[in-house]
Order: sequence, then structure tokens, then C-alpha cells
Amino acid sequence: MNKIVLISMPVEDLQTLITECIVNCLKHNPKSSTSVGNDIPISTKELCNFLNITEPTLIRWRKKGKIPFLQIGSRILYQKSAVLSALEHNKKVSYPPHY
Repeated sequence: MNKIVLISMPVEDLQTLITECIVNCLKHNPKSSTSVGNDIPISTKELCNFLNITEPTLIRWRKKGKIPFLQIGSRILYQKSAVLSALEHNKKVSYPPHY
């Protein structure tokens, strides 16, 4: 027999709980590993540190659609491999002029 349990909690707490569950599942799922290692979603601050860019730059890239992101409630997370792939795909190569 299935039991139904109703729990009352603030939406923010539910969003945090869901985020923690997803991150925990990704950490412990061997099939989630990629060529960059376990691709655990990281925060804006962590990605800024990894790419050595400022937060306004990252936000601008996100708004312009240059990098993919995950949004769970109001929380924004990034997967390193997806961001690196997008940046590699969108990079522009400039060559010196020939005289």
C-alpha cells in the first residue's frame, strides 16, 4: 500500500533540496562522468574562477546565449564540459593581416 505524505515547506527550501539531490545523484552516478571528469554543476562564482573572468562577463555571455546553463528555481548552475564546448564552438580566430 502506498502512503501519501504531505510536507509543508517554503519554496526556496524545496528548490535547495532538489538541487542538492541532483548534485548528489550526479556525484554518485558512474555514467555521469565525461572527458572532463564528473561534470558536477557548479555555481557562477566557481565558473568565473575557473575561466578567470568577472561575474558581469559571465552574466552577459549567459544572456547572449553564448554559454549553456541550468536553472533550478532562482539558482543558476553550469556544467564545465558544456560551457567549454560552447566556448570552443563560438571562438573566433583572428589572423594577422598580410602585407
